[in-house]
Amino acid sequence: MSEFHDLAELALNREGETWGNLGYWQTATEYSDACRALALLLGEQAGLNPQSVVFDAGFGCGDQLLLWLEHFRVARVFGANLSRSQTAYAKAKLARAGFPAAAAAILQANISDPEVWSAALDRPSHVLALDCAYHFPNRVEFFALAQQHLALEGRLALTDFMLADQHRTGSFTHRLLRWMLKRSHIAEANIVHRDIYLRQLQQTGFGDIRITDISEHVMPGFAHSIHTLRRNGKLSWSGRVKYNVTGRFLEWAYRRSILRYCVISATKMG
Repeated sequence: MSEFHDLAELALNREGETWGNLGYWQTATEYSDACRALALLLGEQAGLNPQSVVFDAGFGCGDQLLLWLEHFRVARVFGANLSRSQTAYAKAKLARAGFPAAAAAILQANISDPEVWSAALDRPSHVLALDCAYHFPNRVEFFALAQQHLALEGRLALTDFMLADQHRTGSFTHRLLRWMLKRSHIAEANIVHRDIYLRQLQQTGFGDIRITDISEHVMPGFAHSIHTLRRNGKLSWSGRVKYNVTGRFLEWAYRRSILRYCVISATKMG
């Protein structure tokens, strides 16, 4: 059976890299570099260091796992990903890089399953969700699970979409947004205004919350990169359909001030 989250992103990367996020395009000009830049930004916002024990919720094909281990030199990584194909690819990638299961214990599973979190050998000091939380069945449930299983004063860090402050939910534009969210396998309840997002974090036991809008360095850049790849014939027919639609949607949502893309970090309280 086909998966919505599969290995399609491999076509966007240069050889040997398998990133799968929207990228941070402040200085990057190629997709792989922009994706790495977004992961670096998240790791820095989280405050990763050699003592960190990381739970990665939705680790893609493994490139970000290697970044946590090699660049930030974290002590240990574990996590879960819903995609069977991506998880298998990530396990093989970690093995080729010389990281045994003791250093990076990952599995294919639903992030909403409490047993996935309970199976960990250590309480994580950090929970990360790089460009994937909007796809979770229920993001507030994810916040609660992260808060429950994080070590005391542990950090949650993610990149995520929010509704722009000026966007009104009863508008015709919002009806178009709802249609696009459904097509993209994104629960409408996950896309909320900043004040609601902040309150959700607070109500699930987080404080010291930082939300930074990085939309201008993410959404237009991704759209432009897809246009360039399509123009240069780098995408298959299915890739052109999938990514061209995504790129045009993000360009529209940014230009019309409908969505904003942010990096968020918060500390477990009490």
